[in-house]
Amino acid sequence: MTDERRYAAIMRAVTERAMAYEFKVWGFGEDICLRALLEFSRHTGDVRAAEIVVGLVRPWCVARLGTKTHFPYADHVAPGVVILDLHETTGDEVYLAAALELGELHRSFPEVGGVAVHRPDLKGLNNQIWVDCMALDAPFLARLARVTADEAWRDLAITNVSSYTSVLHDPATDLFRHGFDARTRTQSDCNWARGNGWAMHGLIDTIAELPASLAARAHLTTLLERQVSAVLRRQATRGAWHTVLDDFETPLEYSAAAFFASGVSKALRLGLLDAIAGSELDLMLERAVTALLTATSDDGSLPISFATPVGTRDTYVNAPLGVFPWGQGPLLLTLIEAQASGSLGARRRTGGITA
Repeated sequence: MTDERRYAAIMRAVTERAMAYEFKVWGFGEDICLRALLEFSRHTGDVRAAEIVVGLVRPWCVARLGTKTHFPYADHVAPGVVILDLHETTGDEVYLAAALELGELHRSFPEVGGVAVHRPDLKGLNNQIWVDCMALDAPFLARLARVTADEAWRDLAITNVSSYTSVLHDPATDLFRHGFDARTRTQSDCNWARGNGWAMHGLIDTIAELPASLAARAHLTTLLERQVSAVLRRQATRGAWHTVLDDFETPLEYSAAAFFASGVSKALRLGLLDAIAGSELDLMLERAVTALLTATSDDGSLPISFATPVGTRDTYVNAPLGVFPWGQGPLLLTLIEAQASGSLGARRRTGGITA
């Protein structure tokens, strides 16, 4: 089998494993996996992956719109960007109607200390925010602004991402904490690796939707550059990252490698990291992709940590492993970015890929 066919086979196996997952409606991890399946369909022309996404998303949109009630708080994890992507691809107004209702849900979130909280209905979590939300909220709202030509959605996106970055950012490390209690004004204990992947993707996808002239875009780009530089410095010898980024005694977390590789690749492609681009960043990507290919089994499975609540160091160290959409999704995006840019071939020629 040629290298090109081998890489295609790996991508196909990763995709098949992603499509086989029994998706729930909805969780943070579903969003990035559904996005990846749509990207795979566009990249390869394989319609089956897109059909699976449509089969999951459109019936949910129809059912939610059919209730004639406001979307519940639990829908804050609905895949808003995917919904808008399907609207732009198909012209189906059901998707736009659902996206607008999801936007209204975001407008309705109460604020605690100037930060929107997503689950005011849940005792114990009613003052909690999560870094995962950075990957879903502002990218969706900024995309909604572009699709509808309504700048009010853009303003809400900027308010959202500005407030979340201000309380989750750890200035001592330029990384992001997993959670923040808006009532006590306290950050959670750790710079969780996958959480920084969510933050990185959220920054990139929000910046990509904002006009270049906006001061907020420049500020977010600076935050992204600083975070990527901090992540670069903490890559482990084997090319992955530890589950607590600044604690090298914690286990390696391969979902982080997938998030960082796919995020940095996209940011470089969009010209968002020109200020720090160079050989060090290229080497980081090469090592991350090598680590991911080594860790991925023949059936396309990437073992990563289970859905992880905000907690202490032990919470992350003891998280059980499995195969989940929040690993398959960024892994698939990494492979698509690498193949589209030709960098897989470049690494092959320099001997970078060993798996």
